[in-house]
Amino acid sequence: MFYVNSLFLTKRITGLERYATELSLALKKNRPETIFLSSKNNSNNCNKKKLNPTDVGNLRGYLWEQFELPLYLKRAGNPLLVNLTNTCPLIYRNQILVIHDVAFIHNPDWYSKKAALFFNYIVKKSAKAAKKIITVSEFSKKEIIKYLGIPKEKIEVVYSGVPQGILNHSERKLENKYGDYIFTVSTLEPRKNLISLIRAFKKLNNPGLKLLIAGEKNLLVFKTPELEKNDENNIIFLGYVDDETLVNLYQNTCLFVYLSLYEGFGFPPVEAIALGCPTLVSNRGSLPEVCGEFAEYTDPLNIDEIAQKIESMISREFKNSMKKVEKFCERYNWQNSAERFLTVINELEK
Repeated sequence: MFYVNSLFLTKRITGLERYATELSLALKKNRPETIFLSSKNNSNNCNKKKLNPTDVGNLRGYLWEQFELPLYLKRAGNPLLVNLTNTCPLIYRNQILVIHDVAFIHNPDWYSKKAALFFNYIVKKSAKAAKKIITVSEFSKKEIIKYLGIPKEKIEVVYSGVPQGILNHSERKLENKYGDYIFTVSTLEPRKNLISLIRAFKKLNNPGLKLLIAGEKNLLVFKTPELEKNDENNIIFLGYVDDETLVNLYQNTCLFVYLSLYEGFGFPPVEAIALGCPTLVSNRGSLPEVCGEFAEYTDPLNIDEIAQKIESMISREFKNSMKKVEKFCERYNWQNSAERFLTVINELEK
C-alpha cells in the first residue's frame, strides 16, 4: 500500500493540479487501496469525492506538507509516499517525487525573486530527499540532471496523458460565437511568451480574424506579465475558462498556437491535438518531443516567421486525420502512465 500527497486538492486546477488529479484517478483505478492524504482545506477540486482523501492535521499549504504530513506518515509506519507536484516533505525519506520542470533555475527572471528563491531551495532539497524521481519528458530528465545534479539512474520518464476532463466534453460541440479566430491558452506569465503571439498576430493581413487568449494572471507566484495594451476588438482576453468552454474554443478555432519558451510537457497543445486542432507550437523545450509529427513548429521569438507560419497553416487548412488523432491519444493515455508509474512503485515496495 502506498500513500499520495494530495496537497494539489487544495488548489485551483491548472497544469500541475490537472496532472496530479488525472494520474491519481488512474492510480486508484489500478490500485484501489491507495490512500490519499490532504489538509482540511481541500474543497477547491471537483474530484475530491472520487479520490476520497483522508484529512490530516490543521495546517495548510507547504507548512502542512513539511510538518503534519511526515509526522502522520511516521506514525503510520513510514509507508511509501508519492508526491506529484514538484515538492515533498524534506524530513521524510521513503518517497517518490515527480518534478515537471526546472524553469525556475533555467530562467529565474520568469519568476518573482521570492518565488525563484523558494522553488530553488524546496525543489533541490526535495530531489535529494526522494528515493526516486519521475519526470514527464526526456527533455525534463536532461534538465534535472543538468541543474539539480541528480544521477540519471535515479530518474524515470513517465509521459502524461490527454486530460480526461477535456475528452469527456469533446462530443458536444457548441455554437461558435467568435467567428474565425486563432486560439491560445496558458497562465498569463512571461514564460508563455504571449507578447510574440500578439505581435505576430498584428502583422497578419486578415481583418476578419480574431485572437482569443484563455488564462489568468498568477499574481501569487509569477510576475505580472507586461502584456501590451490591446484596444482592438479582434484581440480578446477570456480569463479562466471551464473545461466545457475550453473544449468548445479548441473545436471551433482555425488554428491553435502555443509559443511557450520552456515546457516540461505542455498540456494545452496535447489537448488541442487530441481534439483535432491544427496546431503550431514553439520549437523549444519538450514541445518537439511531445507533439512530434502531429504539430508544426516555429521559432517563438521570430515574429516574422510566426506570422508566416500562421498564414500558411490557415490558408492550407493543416489538420491531423482522425487516424492520426487516435494514434496520438493512444500514445498519451493515463492508463499507460499509471502502469508505468506503478512499475516504479512496485520496485520500491519490494
